[in-house]
Amino acid sequence: MGKTGSKVRPEVLSSLTEITSFTEQELKQKYNEFMKYHPSGKMSQTEFVDMYQQIFSKGDAKSFARITFKSFDRNQDGGVDFKEFICALYITSRGTVTQKLDWAFNLYDLDGNGAVSRDECLNIIRSIHTMMANRAETPDVIVEKIFDTLDKNSDGVISKAEFIEGSSKNPQIVSLLNVS
Repeated sequence: MGKTGSKVRPEVLSSLTEITSFTEQELKQKYNEFMKYHPSGKMSQTEFVDMYQQIFSKGDAKSFARITFKSFDRNQDGGVDFKEFICALYITSRGTVTQKLDWAFNLYDLDGNGAVSRDECLNIIRSIHTMMANRAETPDVIVEKIFDTLDKNSDGVISKAEFIEGSSKNPQIVSLLNVS
C-alpha cells in the first residue's frame, strides 16, 4: 500500500475478506477511496478528526475523534493504514454486538488496564455528549446509570466481562454507550 493509483495487494485483500464480511469488490472500492484521500497510505490523526467533524457537524467531535483514533491505530504508530481502517470499520458497522462491545470496551478503557473507571467512562460520555450536541441527560447521570447497571461487584470499575455481559443483556446500556 502506498502510492496513489496503486492497487490493494492480493495478500491484504485475501486477509481482509477473511477477517471482515466485505467482498473483494467492496474492499477494492474502499481502498481506492482511502488512497484518494490518503495517498501516503495512512490517515493522520488530524485527518481522522476532520472526518469525524464533518460527520458530526452539529457538535464538536474533536475529543471523541481523538479517542477513537487511538482505537483505530492498532499498532500505535500515529497513523491509521487501510487494514486498520477497514478492520475497525467492519467491527463498528457490520460486527456482532459482542464484537462492537469488545471494541467499545477497549475504547472506554483509556489507560488499557483492563477495567473502565468512572473517570474514563465520564471522559468518553462527555466527548459523545459534546459531539452529539442534543443529549437530554447529563454525562454524570449517564455514567451513574452505566455503573449502576454494569458494576455488578460494586468495586468502582467495570471489568471487560461485566461490560460485555451487562451491556449485551441491556439494550438501554448499549444505547447509552453509543455502540449499537
